[in-house]
Amino acid sequence: MKKIILILTLATIAFHSISQIKIPVGTKTDINKFMKTTTYVVLKNDRMSDYNTAMQEAIEKHWTITPYKFVYESDFKNIKNDPDKSFLMINQVYFEKDKSQTLFDFIILTMGGNYKTADDMPTLCAVPLCYKGALETDYDYKIGLMVKFVQNHITTCQQNPALTEDNIAEYYMDKSGSPKKKTLYLLKEEVDPEIRTKNSFAGSYPFNFDYTTKENISSLIENNDKNALVLHVLGPQLSSTLSYCVKIIIDTENGLIYYYDMHKVSDKNSDYLLKSDLKKLANKE
Repeated sequence: MKKIILILTLATIAFHSISQIKIPVGTKTDINKFMKTTTYVVLKNDRMSDYNTAMQEAIEKHWTITPYKFVYESDFKNIKNDPDKSFLMINQVYFEKDKSQTLFDFIILTMGGNYKTADDMPTLCAVPLCYKGALETDYDYKIGLMVKFVQNHITTCQQNPALTEDNIAEYYMDKSGSPKKKTLYLLKEEVDPEIRTKNSFAGSYPFNFDYTTKENISSLIENNDKNALVLHVLGPQLSSTLSYCVKIIIDTENGLIYYYDMHKVSDKNSDYLLKSDLKKLANKE
């Protein structure tokens, strides 16, 4: 399957305010159709891919919303027109305001049917995974978190049909509330050097946190830990003033978003979680 280039007019993420972030929301009709489909989880053609292993394990452990089957990218073109199928797969995305058209890999959930191109297929959910070309080991241990989010997102949209892509991010922020009763787990290398010491970090974030390992984060996700939040950062492979850093903080039990924002990468603001992010998160009610 040739990966699809999507301009995020349907899921444009604003650059300054959490409340302006947009996440795709399926129509009531599309969500009802989805609930009757079999979801085809599209794996990479590389049979030895770490992504494939991580996705298969995550789906088998966490996916309960629809029946599912695993297929490869090469199978997609032959089955994408079937309206009884939905697809969970990687798509390549660039932000419409980014003149460099830097590509991200997103995990998206989309509907099959008689659509002219894959771009026309209804997108029910999209979650950032990595910059295109990132090492799979940079993100494969968090794929279970993405699967939980997608599933939770569909349930949320089904139960709240008035939600739109303009207000669902704000809905998630309000629903998740303050992180003060949770522990935030991070990799030290994903945090701005200015706040990497525990004392400097605590100066902007007064709640529990812990610098940890990929292995521990994977365990928290697998065990549906009720008290854990995990940071997911997407930073560019090469520094560019026209590239962006995406930051998501999400709980490991249900995939509920506590924080979701992005900033333009510059000499002043590099591709890390910043002090300003911590202050926004700490001030949530």
